[in-house]
Amino acid sequence: QLVQKFGPHTPYALNFAIGGQIGIDCAPVGWDKTFCLRFVKQQDFDTIHFFGDKTEKGGGDFELYEHPRTVGHTVKNPEDTIRQVEALINSMG
Repeated sequence: QLVQKFGPHTPYALNFAIGGQIGIDCAPVGWDKTFCLRFVKQQDFDTIHFFGDKTEKGGGDFELYEHPRTVGHTVKNPEDTIRQVEALINSMG
């Protein structure tokens, strides 16, 4: 019902996503987590790794996880994030 009344194809132009265990993210179209990439110069970074737990379609991390400028990693919890970051760093030499 929220999407029908306030979604991207209405005058309000809002996006909704699962924002965690009990939350819903609501923001104007274009103001999802990819908004941060506007402030990161593409020529300054060869690769941007993004770690998120709600990376499925409809999840709050989905847009940044699947963005062409990022390498997305799905994590389960803080410990899994640490494990994946350490593995990534160790694989770099």
